[in-house]
Amino acid sequence: MACFRGSQEFYGEVLLLDDTKISLMTEHGIKKSSKAAAILHRVFSHLNVVEVKFFGLRFCDDKQHTRWLDPLKTLSRHRGLMGPPYIFYFGVKFYAENPLKLKEETTRRQFYLQLRQDVCRGRLLCPAHLKPRLSALRLQADQGDVGGAEELDLGVNQEVQIIYKSLSSLAMYGVSLFNAYGENQSEYFLGPTPGGVVIYKNKVLVGKYFW
Repeated sequence: MACFRGSQEFYGEVLLLDDTKISLMTEHGIKKSSKAAAILHRVFSHLNVVEVKFFGLRFCDDKQHTRWLDPLKTLSRHRGLMGPPYIFYFGVKFYAENPLKLKEETTRRQFYLQLRQDVCRGRLLCPAHLKPRLSALRLQADQGDVGGAEELDLGVNQEVQIIYKSLSSLAMYGVSLFNAYGENQSEYFLGPTPGGVVIYKNKVLVGKYFW
């Protein structure tokens, strides 16, 4: 990544919780005299995050200490900020007392990614007997249901694979059915889902159409 070319140009990136990155450049309206809130706004827009109060950006200073950006300060006023390139880490700054009260799916997704990262990197200690099940649940969240596969090549041990195979999502989760009539006045039920429309007859799935 390139560096400063004159005092006004800015180069950096934000590392997101799903291991992807957002580039930061002068062309994006960001420079060292910008407030940190400008970078946060770019990240929130990219992730479609609305409940912004829970999140923040961290950086490692010149003494290898992790610090949070102050949205109200300019980047130049953050002592020890190294660059270019300027590297920031997006993450959960304030945890909800009751996660069930989080309103947005995008917020819950970022909370999940943060917890997954913390467990995988050892920042959040997990009892040994729970690790296989947590690993299996993580696979289900990331990969979906096994779908009848006999052999899995996921780089996990056999215990995790066995638990993963036993998990299945609720087929009708979030689906509202509407009755309709086909030929010979046969009754069907149609259900819109995030991926398309499902069709049931006599409580049996008989069709699926993707958007």
